[in-house]
This record gives sequence, structure tokens and C-alpha cells, in this order.
Amino acid sequence: MTTQWYLGRNAYDPRPNRLHTRIQPRAFSRDGAWRVYDKWIDYFPTEGKVFSPNHPQGASEAFFAFDVTEVTDLTKQDRFRLQTLRKVEEVLDYSDRDPEDVRRIFVEQGVSGRKADRETVVVVLPDDLCVRISLVRDGKGKKSVAELIDLAELPLYSFDRSLFAGDRIDGCWYSVPDVTVGPVQGTIDWSLDKDFLASLFKQLKRLSAPEPGELPYPATRSQIHAFLTTLDRHGLLPADEEPWRSDGERVRRLASDMRFEVDEIEELVHILSSLAPVEEKLSEALDKRRRTLEVELAASVEADVRAEVETRYEALSAQNTELDETLSKLTVEKASLERTVAELADRRDRTQREIRSLTANVASLIEVHEDGREVKADRLIQDIEKVLRGEKPAVSRVLHGPPRSELPTFDYDLAPVPWERLNQELGAAASQHGFEPRDIETLDLLARSGEVLLLCPDVAGAVLRCYASVVAQGGFAVQSLDPSTIGYDDLWRSPARGTPTPLSRAWAACANDPSVARMVLLEGIERTPLDLWIHPLIATLRAQERPKNLLVFLSMATATIDRDRSVANLSELVVPFKTQGPTELNPDFLKNLLGDEDEPGLWFDFRAKPAVARNEIGSLMSAEFGPSGKKRMPLALRASVAARGTGIFDVEKTVRILCENLDASPADAADRIGSLELGREYLRTLSN
Repeated sequence: MTTQWYLGRNAYDPRPNRLHTRIQPRAFSRDGAWRVYDKWIDYFPTEGKVFSPNHPQGASEAFFAFDVTEVTDLTKQDRFRLQTLRKVEEVLDYSDRDPEDVRRIFVEQGVSGRKADRETVVVVLPDDLCVRISLVRDGKGKKSVAELIDLAELPLYSFDRSLFAGDRIDGCWYSVPDVTVGPVQGTIDWSLDKDFLASLFKQLKRLSAPEPGELPYPATRSQIHAFLTTLDRHGLLPADEEPWRSDGERVRRLASDMRFEVDEIEELVHILSSLAPVEEKLSEALDKRRRTLEVELAASVEADVRAEVETRYEALSAQNTELDETLSKLTVEKASLERTVAELADRRDRTQREIRSLTANVASLIEVHEDGREVKADRLIQDIEKVLRGEKPAVSRVLHGPPRSELPTFDYDLAPVPWERLNQELGAAASQHGFEPRDIETLDLLARSGEVLLLCPDVAGAVLRCYASVVAQGGFAVQSLDPSTIGYDDLWRSPARGTPTPLSRAWAACANDPSVARMVLLEGIERTPLDLWIHPLIATLRAQERPKNLLVFLSMATATIDRDRSVANLSELVVPFKTQGPTELNPDFLKNLLGDEDEPGLWFDFRAKPAVARNEIGSLMSAEFGPSGKKRMPLALRASVAARGTGIFDVEKTVRILCENLDASPADAADRIGSLELGREYLRTLSN
């Protein structure tokens, strides 16, 4: 009965006062090879390990082979116990190398990367043979070489190559007991080249002396030692130079052992040389015959197999054809359904836009009539009926003119622009209106981050027209403040008429439709008691209740009329912003000069803005925004969220540069944002 071997190692090392341990299996033997296995709880229930009550001392990382026995009492722990333990040897495969080259590797040169401890390995040679050698450290302690004991008559064993059909263990092959290494087949001389030459000289000395005229060879012990020392010192031994071809030296040794005479060797060479053409002709004839038989056999087998397959699978072929036809029909139906779904989705989107457009236009008409501009009820009814029929109402839907105090209407028939094109469209609009692209991009990032920008009145209208042409179809409302605006409530309801202000209407419109951006400019704040309403307004705009699509801007021409009502910390509440005046000869000027019609404005759907996923919160919080970003961490985080998915290449660097410019001008001129520098100077001038 063949022993079932397992390969494993100690789960922990035994100690002198605690000789037991548990063995963790790694593989089991099958057909002369190791098979790696993981679920050992199936082999050894309850523990998945084997108990060794009296284990020999050894390192836990060394592998060994073992077999087990099962205790009869199933109630006890450790049902499976160690029965026999056998050492295993690492197998090194050199079967594709000449044996003489393998000898020089292990005996003369040494092997790098082996363990420092003594170890026994099995070296595989050609013809299914192998040897066992012990590896030790050389004199320099860098390589492992074969131990120089009994190498002149090293036993040669048979080798079972079925080991290589199994699995490696940690990248190594290990022998299977009683299988991998077979019985002795003879011996092989693996002695050092120096020892071999010394032995050869001794044999020559015993056989005969050199003939007259021949070179004398070393005969005494001192001569042999001096000769070998000279070869070693000048690096003439094979181990020190390029390895010799094994044939020459080993053939010479074979000739010496068998005492071939020169004429016998020449005769043998002549016979072998004369046989070489015959062997070549026989080989060519055999190859030609083999190719002919292969072609004939392949044609015959192919015809037989094809006929048998067609006969056996005729019904299956018919069913396969039927399934192909069904698949083709279903593919056509699928394509038709996909087109129908796409048409329905497009119709749904158009319907939603029409509903929002209808709602906005009706609300706009009602606001117009509430303001007293149209007092007749029949006119209001006529305008609403036109909207319901899809006709243009009395009030234009898209406003292309100077800003007004009313909230501009919106054309929902225009499809929104994808968010990843926002940065690109901002740059194009800035160039179109004669501004620096970086200034308009900074304005957008601060506004969508929830900051309130204080604009210089010289460029406020032009800057907002440029920005609104990208995000709000070119429309924004202006709310002019005067001394009648005293408190916070006056910002939301007109003190004179009690009607909602543009800011109030914009808030309501944004709450009703979160997709459309509404822009409001509070102009002339210096005419009001600023300290009575600026703090609650900023708190309201920074609260969570504020709609994300509401963008509020302030404008201040001079210092406050009442100096006692000025706000000392205004720079901490708002972000001052001023650009250079737009270039007069810009594409927008040339378009107006030629009388070209205005193109419809762009807009972005704020509901479709890419949000930060929960699994990205960690990376967002750990972003490096620099010292200025750490000081303004809430703004840095809001700006980082606002910049994501808008076409900005490096969001982290953009936010870091923005925070540095909000503190002071960066040292690197390439990182400076001119609109923020001019804004600080503009606010400083107002304060002085």
C-alpha cells in the first residue's frame, strides 16, 4: 500500500519544555507530485492541522513530509496526529544542461542566492538521472558550493519526472519520499578539476614515463602541487575562465581509462566519419516518409471525423440554425425598441422643458401684471392663452439688452451645455467680450462656491453680461438700492410699493426650478446704511437654505454716504473684484458693428452638476491646499466641490492658487490673479 504523504511545516516551534506542536499542511502527494490545497479543514476536521505530541527540534519555516494517523476517540481534540516524519529536499532542475557544466556550477563556481545554512539538494541531470549534494558556504561567504566529500564517486540515482507535473511550493520543487529519487544507477566523478588532474598525473606516473622527445609531465608530489598552483594562480582552470566544452576533457579522460591507442582512436574516428552520410540519408528518408504518412493520415481522419460529427449532430445543427434565425429577429426587435426608447426619452425631455418654460412664462406674465404694467385682466388672459398654445407672449422670453430690475425670462427650448465644457466656454466668452479668461473663471468659481463678490461699478455690467452669456442665457437682474433701503427686510420687499424685489423673485425662482441659474446685482450699496443689513444678508447667502443656483453680486461706487454706517470688516464679508476695462476692439464689438444677430445664450443645468461621492470624501479632506487653504478651509472645500467636473485640469492646484491670491499676491507671477489684486486696491481706495 502506497503511503499518503503530506507536505507542511510547524505552525509554531516546539520548545525544550514543550515538545508538542501543530503542523500546517500545504500540499498532498498524488501520482508522484505535490498538489497544493487550501481547505484542510475538509481533510482534518475541527482543526485543519495535525498534532505532533513529541516533535523534533527544527525551524518552523522548513518544509517536511509526513503521514498521519487518526485517533479512535472522536470526542478528543486533535483527531489527526503525526505518524511518520521525513525530510524533503529541494529539487533543482538542470536536465537541459550538460552534466560537466552542472558540475562546474555547483563544485567550481558556486550558486548565489541560497541559504547560509548547510542544506542537501537534489540536482536533476539529463536522461532522468540525479545526484544528491550538500551545499555549504564558500570561503568568502557569498556563494554556496558542494561539500568536497566523496565527490570522486558521487552516487547517481534515477529520477521520476512526474514531480514537475505538480505544483511548486513557494516557488520551489520538493522531492516526494520514495518516489522522486529512485535507486542508485551508478556513480559520477564530480571532483574538483585540481583533484582530477592530480589523480590523472598519479595514474600516468604508475603507467609509464614520457617517451624521448615528449614533454615531461609532473611526476613527484611537489611537481604536481607546483603545476596545479601555477594553473590556479594564472586563472587557467575552467572554473576561472569561460567554461570548457565538456566533450574534449571528458573524452580524453575516457580514452585514458580505456587505454585507447592512437591508431585505434583514428580508426574509430574514420568509421564514425564514414557512417555520417548514411545516417543523414536515413534521417532524410525517414522524415520524408513520416511527412507523407502524416498527410495521408490527416486527410483520412478528417474525413471520418467530419462524417461522424455531421451524422451525430445533424439535429443539433438544425436547432442551431433555428436559434440563429431567432437571434437575428430579436436583434432587429431590440434595435427597434432602443430607437423607440430613445425617441420617448427625447420626447420626455422636450415635454419637461416645455412645462418649465410654460410655468416660467406664466409666472413672468403674472409678475408683469402685478407690477401694474398691464392692468387689464383680458390682456393677461390673452397672454396666458398664447403661452398655452405655444406662441410668443407679449413679454419677450430671452432678453438681449441692458440689464433691468425685472428677473429675465428663460428659454427652456435650448438644451443645456454639459458641465465638462464649462471652463472652455468661460474662456471663449471672456475672449469674446474682451476680458482675461482667468478673471472670468475666477469669478465663476467664487460665485458658485457661495461667496458674495463686490464688483467695481465701472466693469460690473460688462463682467456680468460676459458671465451670464455662459451660465444664464445672457440675462441678469439689477436691483438699485437707495436711501429708502434701511433694513434687511427692504432687500426682499420694496419699501415704497411693498412688492417683491428682484432678489426675492430670484430666490423664489431658484427654489421653484433648481436647474436654472439666476443672477442678481445689488447696485449702489453705498447709498444705504450698510451696517444695518450687510451682516444678515451675508449670513443668509452662506446658509444651507440658499439655492445653489442663486448668484448674488454687490456693486459699490464710493464710500458710504453716512460714514458712521460703514463696515470696518467689509473685506472679510465679501470678495472685492475688479478687472481691467474690456478691450474695445473685441469680437463682440465687431459683431455689433456688422449688425449680426445675437446668438442664443448658453446655460448649465445646476441639478446635473457632478456631486462628490461618499467614497471621495476622504481624498477631498486630505487634499493639499497650502497654508492659505488651511486658513480658509471651508472656502477651499466649497471651491473644490464647485470645480469638479467642469473641465479644470488640476482642481487641487487651482484651489490652492485661488486661496493664495485671496490672502496676498503669490511670489510666482504666473500664479497671480489680476482681478483679485485690483479688487483689493479698489476696496482699499473706498476705505480711504
